[in-house]
Amino acid sequence: MLPNRIALSSKATDKLRYIKQNTGVTPNILSRIAIMLAIRDSANLLNAGVNDCDGQILSRDVLFGDASAAYEVMINQYIHDSGTTLPIQDVICALIEIGVFKMGHIKKLQDLVF
Repeated sequence: MLPNRIALSSKATDKLRYIKQNTGVTPNILSRIAIMLAIRDSANLLNAGVNDCDGQILSRDVLFGDASAAYEVMINQYIHDSGTTLPIQDVICALIEIGVFKMGHIKKLQDLVF
């Protein structure tokens, strides 16, 4: 089950704010894209480098919206496939961290087209 709240790292929060300034896309939507980028590339969570959880806190409903059931299935499948034993909260935070790093090139709305 997805946690009620997801605490992002301060690094991811800062990057999401920067991308929002340039694109107008809100951090929750950007976080959804980040999760999918990380899952698509079968990211290794050890590469996430999450040092803190002192950033923005997103509620489950805001982060995943009406698609929470679909995200829950995809994240649980990722956990199963990767064999990770981390709590789901940490997995989500790490996936967002990795995905946000992959979004480093985004300077305008058109850059969000993958």
